[in-house]
Amino acid sequence: MSVMVKKNVATFEQDDRQNSLCRYVANAPFSSQVSNRRLSDETDKIIRALGSKVRSVIDIGCGDGTYTHELAVRMPGVSFTGFDPAAKAIEAAGQKFQACTFTVGNVLDVSTFPDRSFDLAIMRGVIHHLPLQKEAIENAFHLSSRLLIIEPNGDNPILKIIERKSQYHIDHEEQSFSSALFLRVARELGVEVKALTFVGFVPFFFPTLPAKVIHFFQPLLEKVPFLAKYFGGQIVLLLECPQGRIKR
Repeated sequence: MSVMVKKNVATFEQDDRQNSLCRYVANAPFSSQVSNRRLSDETDKIIRALGSKVRSVIDIGCGDGTYTHELAVRMPGVSFTGFDPAAKAIEAAGQKFQACTFTVGNVLDVSTFPDRSFDLAIMRGVIHHLPLQKEAIENAFHLSSRLLIIEPNGDNPILKIIERKSQYHIDHEEQSFSSALFLRVARELGVEVKALTFVGFVPFFFPTLPAKVIHFFQPLLEKVPFLAKYFGGQIVLLLECPQGRIKR
């Protein structure tokens, strides 16, 4: 395993020990609750639109399994597998959410992958944590011919300022990527872009009162292409490999 992959695993394990996920899912403020719900709603919408094409899903970088379980509850006819390098988080997820399957593995190391294919792979808020983004996306196609990517919107200039000023973002080396970069990676990998949207206007960890105001107007804001692209919070991208799953 390369040094970079080892560093990636260590980072995820450290985040698990410090319970950093609890900032998003346990006692989360209103802003984080509605932001996460918006992402789950969009994921739900895309999976349902694919219909009978999706009966199995792998959630790459599932962390403590909260969102994997949430989707499984919404779609009982679909089997969900959570996949993450943080062994302690996977152990806890398996004990807590027994309707899903959870396995330890790293998207940057194909030798850790389950020996099966899935109808859809999801990478929700994962790529901006990784040192090798293109490799991660390419590797995901070893697991499925379809990949749903949800990432902080790198086209948003406000987010780019936050990344430079926020100590949390600096400490975690967080970064966001533009839609143009994702489209270029798709072209280079020879995969098709089936959907590209920008969703959500409520920032995580935002004061409750202004968050409620933004949330009220959010459905209208998302319908304005310019506002959605340059001020929306998340990029949602559905990719598909026309040749099917890439064989390892």
